[in-house]
Amino acid sequence: MSAEGEAFSDIYKVVIIGASNVGKTALVYRYVLNELPPGLTSTVGVEFTKRVVTEKQTGQRIQLHIWDTAGQEKFKSVTKHYYRGTDICLLTFDLSYENSFNEVHHWVSEIREYTPEGCVVVLIGNKADLPNRTVDRDKALHFANQNGFFYHETSALWPRQTSLLKDGVAGGIEAIFDKIINQIFKSHTTKEEPHILKKEPLKVDLGYMHRRSDCEC
Repeated sequence: MSAEGEAFSDIYKVVIIGASNVGKTALVYRYVLNELPPGLTSTVGVEFTKRVVTEKQTGQRIQLHIWDTAGQEKFKSVTKHYYRGTDICLLTFDLSYENSFNEVHHWVSEIREYTPEGCVVVLIGNKADLPNRTVDRDKALHFANQNGFFYHETSALWPRQTSLLKDGVAGGIEAIFDKIINQIFKSHTTKEEPHILKKEPLKVDLGYMHRRSDCEC
């Protein structure tokens, strides 16, 4: 949670989606509070939290509004409303449960239909700490590449500050956000107003993945 009165220059909306029990809420807790949630109860509807972050190179600050959505089918009609105005969408699956990756395909059409142009989509393979991995990295990377999404692997059990590994894919949830936010700041900073973010469609290039296309492979 952000401190009361904590200054920031703009607000960005983050929506985390994916099948039930892939660890979406645990990732939010790890990112915002650097701890795990107190229980294992599935999210009902949508939960909201926020965090103010600082871009390390410029010192600029933004507030992230993070919407944690339920993965159950019965809540789909509710969660669809929360795509509006999304700047960053985290599409999450469980690396140890292949069915959760297969379900990712069903979320792509919603992303295409309901998120605004310029929304940054990141495919997140969660539970990377588990030894019984069933989703091959190359398979996940191929899917992300074909759809123009960015791809990372993480675990809510890892401290949020865990640096990205040399492969640039696996790391703590904060390192993943830092990389995305760094690019967002670069895309919105102008020479005329170097300390103010410009709220326009995001154009992010993380250097290892193509932009979003129309493919839903």
